[in-house]
Amino acid sequence: MLIDTHCHLSFKAFDDDWQDAVKRAREKDVQMICVGAARATSEKSITIAQSCDGVFASIGVHPTHVEDEDFNQSWFSDQADRDEVVAIGETGIDHYHLDEAKRDEILSKQEDLLHSHLSLAKEKDLPVILHSRDGKTESTGEAYNHLYSIIKEFGYYKCVLHCFGGDWETAQKFLDLGCMVSFTGIVTFKNASETLIKIVKNVPKDRFMIETDSPYLAPQAMRGKQNEPLFVEYVAKGIAEIRSEEYDDVAQYTTKNAKTFFNL
Repeated sequence: MLIDTHCHLSFKAFDDDWQDAVKRAREKDVQMICVGAARATSEKSITIAQSCDGVFASIGVHPTHVEDEDFNQSWFSDQADRDEVVAIGETGIDHYHLDEAKRDEILSKQEDLLHSHLSLAKEKDLPVILHSRDGKTESTGEAYNHLYSIIKEFGYYKCVLHCFGGDWETAQKFLDLGCMVSFTGIVTFKNASETLIKIVKNVPKDRFMIETDSPYLAPQAMRGKQNEPLFVEYVAKGIAEIRSEEYDDVAQYTTKNAKTFFNL
């Protein structure tokens, strides 16, 4: 059994075949968390989870939507009480998709949005799925440092940094808070960075999970195809190779981590 802890079946890329994608994954004993990035995709994630065994939902507003969508606290609070909803997010800090002319204004809105998610998660005792991405010309880690300062000050650490892309020192800072990290098919890429390889090798086995982030980031073996939850197997295989561990062991402990973290 495997659990894809982050996929976007509610995105347009899956409009015509999310049912088939779920079927293919479930036939191989893969469960998944369908992650919303806006109210509409959060609502669809819930609908998908309600209609499919082994599928769960996370609800939130991605920081890149901060200028085109308000966080409806009442609606998200009501939805968070549904059995299918196992997490809040994805949310976080994104320095990449910024209008530099309004940088300070947008980042202030992102901070407020993140606080709203953290408050809701704390109230509902749910984990938070975090996103972070550096700006186009920034040195590595600036967005993660920005995110870290907010998380630490707020004091709610039941969080996972999805598709982690920072360095080992940054990973350690979040791990020390009690946060988790998650890896995607990037670990299988031929040009995967030594920085990422170091993190995969060194992170304790009870502190990370695996994901596809589908429809994005198809693993090396499936490059050119649309990514889907079934392909989380390649992430587990890539991690097993990097860590010199047995695939079955990686599958077992990452599944256990996901079940514990998301209370599945």
